[in-house]
Amino acid sequence: MIISKSAFTVGRVLLASLFVISGIFKIIGFSGTIGYMGSLGIPVPTVAVIVTILVEVGAGLLLLTGSRFARPAALLIAIFTVGATLAAHRFWAVDAAAMQGQLTHFLKNVSIIGGLLLVWSVKPADE
Repeated sequence: MIISKSAFTVGRVLLASLFVISGIFKIIGFSGTIGYMGSLGIPVPTVAVIVTILVEVGAGLLLLTGSRFARPAALLIAIFTVGATLAAHRFWAVDAAAMQGQLTHFLKNVSIIGGLLLVWSVKPADE
């Protein structure tokens, strides 16, 4: 049940825009993104970047447009974000000076995952 369809739509678009824009910047800075993924210890960083771009841009656009695949896209992005968060924001493994920043990014991503799960949990009346 959606109480305000317009608020839900704006929220969904805002949430999706984070991933679409991030994916586009990964395309623009492809080699730099590969280097960053490699520095995180991600195995086969080129493949990881390609998968990341597909999820962020592809699923992000499905979520953004509100297509009939928006709900599964939200779930896919949420699962992807869990992995990305655990890989990139390991606040428990950094020195004290970096811990607060990494914890903030970790918690921000946890909140985004929560928003994505909310989108996934709402079944439109026409489904």
